[in-house]
Amino acid sequence: MILHSITPRRQGSALIAVFWMIAVLGLVIYAGAKALEADSAYARQMRGRTYAKRMAHMGLEIGRHPGLPLHDPLLRYTSAEGGWYEVKIVAEEARLNINVLMQMDDRVLLPRLFAAWGLEPDFAAGLRDALKDWVDADSHISLNGAESREYEKAGLEGMPFNRPFQAVEEMRLVRGMAELDALRPDWREWFTVYGDGRVDVNDARPELIALLANVPMERVGPLLTLRAGLDGMQGTEDDVKLASVPQVAQLLGVFQPLIVEQLTQWIQFNGPIRRIESSGQFGDIRRRWVLITQNQKALWRGEIPPHGL
Repeated sequence: MILHSITPRRQGSALIAVFWMIAVLGLVIYAGAKALEADSAYARQMRGRTYAKRMAHMGLEIGRHPGLPLHDPLLRYTSAEGGWYEVKIVAEEARLNINVLMQMDDRVLLPRLFAAWGLEPDFAAGLRDALKDWVDADSHISLNGAESREYEKAGLEGMPFNRPFQAVEEMRLVRGMAELDALRPDWREWFTVYGDGRVDVNDARPELIALLANVPMERVGPLLTLRAGLDGMQGTEDDVKLASVPQVAQLLGVFQPLIVEQLTQWIQFNGPIRRIESSGQFGDIRRRWVLITQNQKALWRGEIPPHGL
């Protein structure tokens, strides 16, 4: 009688133990599958990054050839594996030279730019002064700027460098640039450290042209239409090159002598420094590399961080 009463209990306990083992084994298998999936995703990502970089570098080498026309079909390529690159060649001077602006103690263009970006006046003034203190050779702090003591308080030793910026990316070290990076992640597209400070209006973005002439964006339309040529597309073979300040002023509807005089100082039409931008993509991974050259000599080469590309 006792054996008959104990056996079902033992059988029930064994069945429960089997169920628990199955559950645990299932969890182990599930965890292993998720780990394998994560490893596979990481491997795919790394493969994509490697191939996207390779495609971008291929584009750079094609784009730097001195005999290649700016609109040659070789500047766009799609591989059999699905990767592709696209190369854009423009004047590096189509941007604001931050070093020149600081050296000339600019109080016009940067305030206009920061206002157009919607920065608070106090923050904009502090950022401008901090940029100025970074490049000047003395230790005298500007009204809203930052010298060594301010950086040391933040735990940053040896700053500012008290010399001109050697690369646009170096601007990130300046006090206030982290906040700007959050507000305007595309700020790098507006600046350069090369050239004489004059902006090449044949390649400059419309917003920068409007800023230089201090006109609303709709006034830039006629200039963009002429610049794009008959096909209406910028960056194609029939593009029209602007050639003189009076031509630019007329297209923008600017007739005030002071503004025309400022445009004469601020713009140019055939900057000698080439900016070769190559975007490479493989799968859903895209990488953008830039090569800046002058007279076939490389001035800078590096990857540009993504900002919603």
